[in-house]
Amino acid sequence: MHPKTAARQGALRALLAVERDEAVLTAALSRCLTSEATRGFAHEIAAGVLRHRARLDYTLAPLLKKPLGKLDAPVRAALRLAAYERLCLSTPAAVVGNEYSSLMRGERLTSAVAFVSAVARRLPNEWRAAPDAIAQPIAHLAVEYSHPEWMVERWLQRWGFAECAALCESNNRIAPLTLRVNTLRAQPQQIVERLQSRGVDAAPGKLSPLAVIVQNAGDPSQWPEWKDGLIIAQDEAAQLVSLLAAPQPGQTVIDAAAAPGGKTTHLAQLMNDSGSIVACDVAAGRLKLVRENVERLGIKSIQWQEGDLRSLAAELPAADLVLLDAPCLGTGTLRRRPDAKWRKTAQQLNELVQLQKELLDAASTLVRPGGALVYSTCSVEVEENEEQARSWLQHHPNWLVEPPGQYSPGTDDTSGVVTEDGFLQTLPHRHGCDGMFAVKLRRATE
Repeated sequence: MHPKTAARQGALRALLAVERDEAVLTAALSRCLTSEATRGFAHEIAAGVLRHRARLDYTLAPLLKKPLGKLDAPVRAALRLAAYERLCLSTPAAVVGNEYSSLMRGERLTSAVAFVSAVARRLPNEWRAAPDAIAQPIAHLAVEYSHPEWMVERWLQRWGFAECAALCESNNRIAPLTLRVNTLRAQPQQIVERLQSRGVDAAPGKLSPLAVIVQNAGDPSQWPEWKDGLIIAQDEAAQLVSLLAAPQPGQTVIDAAAAPGGKTTHLAQLMNDSGSIVACDVAAGRLKLVRENVERLGIKSIQWQEGDLRSLAAELPAADLVLLDAPCLGTGTLRRRPDAKWRKTAQQLNELVQLQKELLDAASTLVRPGGALVYSTCSVEVEENEEQARSWLQHHPNWLVEPPGQYSPGTDDTSGVVTEDGFLQTLPHRHGCDGMFAVKLRRATE
């Protein structure tokens, strides 16, 4: 099988896994592809379909006699992939017709071969115009920028048309690779220079002094810097959370939802690997990811505790600092997880808000008098962020917000990411990083 044909088959099967099993795209592609040579193209077209799914479906609709959702899942995936290649990569209609119709045989859908070929060959050269922006603003934005309508409606009410469009457009961009330098072993400028010496497009971050931004660099896990534990992949917004927490050497720290370990290991760095960090997570498999990162970075001050914080709290030690990077809707990371936006629902948001409240209550019991609790999410939803923090503070009068200190590289101006209430909030379209919320709460001395 030709490498591109194999890549198309892998992309199709990965999309089926995302739809049927709610698999993460990167994991699904790893299972569906056997050759490294096919991985780049397969990821490009599968991720492209997920980024632009609503717009692809809207463009396909006039070519079909029944809704796309009524078709067999492999047929639906093949048509979306064919449309993506035709519209975004300018692949000739005859090629996508031949390629994707032939894949139907491998999916045991020989009856669909002629249908897929016929539809693919009739694909237009340009996108179908979205609904009118004035008459149907929600439908327009949902189609033009391929986001669920319920999500668009929320953001439109909150920010207005222009900013909602900017956020959606930003979510559809391919995010750069962002690294955090392990300062226990190297310095950011050293890593920038090493990468640049090999021809890698690398530059210092804009928000975090430990960040290195890399463009079009391939798989960093194959680099010597990765294998030697000098770097870890972590968005700048996530790095700001640990900088906000500002743990001190020798302290006792609890990371209440630690996997995959980016913030946990960052806390250890800031503590100069001195003190004690307890990394908790509800899933043993996810804690394994923490352990792997800890070992690769050569960190010694972290121990592990499996379990739900709500039941673990009674057996954990009192801490100087507790970090609760809470389970959330994840709408701040959609540019990195294009598959996720099609799984999110308003009902999930309601359930998560209640869970976050319960976890906040449990986390607060672990903080000794005078200690701090940092609550964070990778969400842009107010219910999970500002409203959650304000509601919790109203019921806990012996806690106060501690505004962020000076942590931006080369400047003491944090106004761009700090709200009037002292909350940290980044947004993809404003700050060029993931959407992240964090607040540092200080418990009164008693």
